[in-house]
Amino acid sequence: MAVHHVGVSERGTILVALAPSKAAPAAAPGFGAFARSADLAAFVRRVLEVVEQELGLSSYHLRVLPYQRAFSSDEALALFLLADDAAPVREASAAWGFLFYVAGTNDVVRYVPVMSNMDDLDAPIIYQDAEGKTVEVPGLTLRSVVLRGQEPEAAVRCSLDFQGRSCYVVVMAPGSPAALKAAAAGAGEVVRLQRELEDPELQALWGAAAELAESHGGFEEMHLNAGNFQNVAQMHLKVWICLDQFLEMWGDQPVYQQLRASRHQREKAHAAAKKAAAEAKEARELEEAIALSLQ
Repeated sequence: MAVHHVGVSERGTILVALAPSKAAPAAAPGFGAFARSADLAAFVRRVLEVVEQELGLSSYHLRVLPYQRAFSSDEALALFLLADDAAPVREASAAWGFLFYVAGTNDVVRYVPVMSNMDDLDAPIIYQDAEGKTVEVPGLTLRSVVLRGQEPEAAVRCSLDFQGRSCYVVVMAPGSPAALKAAAAGAGEVVRLQRELEDPELQALWGAAAELAESHGGFEEMHLNAGNFQNVAQMHLKVWICLDQFLEMWGDQPVYQQLRASRHQREKAHAAAKKAAAEAKEARELEEAIALSLQ
């Protein structure tokens, strides 16, 4: 179901590019068409088999890119794809119009916090990520930003990004089989990896992402992290849209304006704290230098 090319970065990160091996039905139909096809689940299963089993990666950053963007947005990726032995995956991704690209390691997985109250649509948006950063959006609840998937029987939920970036976020809905199974495994447990999903759930996850992208005429990239590359434990698929196109749809919407305003406030506070820490360090070093000169 997939052809792939494997390499290693200068830092020792394992790299792998993958594309469907099946002949494309038309010239570069794109990821949207593939996500709606019956081949999607089997292809993703093969991606996971290569990444998690054959390469043994416990932590990784998975990107889906339109074929042309793979060569225009990332010089290192372009060079990787232009290697002689990458020809099969290069040709397959050109035929389909997209590729999956994974960078990862087999390092021991760190603790990654779970976002609490994600099942409660009326809960406030507040959480702390694995880096210790607190994200809070006063006045907004999960219901404010969820675009689809509020129904009890929904397989996935789609929302605006809590941090006000130009992307959508797709997660498994609390009533999905995978989420129910995770919850039954232990209090507070969540869906963390794609391998926990049944084929229809994989189809729903990637299909929803493709539909969101098509509302803008396409996407820049899609990202899904695992292990140490996650900042929150819940598996979530980010669909990145060109900023101008995203703002054209959402820029004048109060909810998105509030998300962006909260992000700017956090960034301003972070910059101020960083500046204060640097000034305090400089003051200490000056005091130490003066004290040393007086000895």
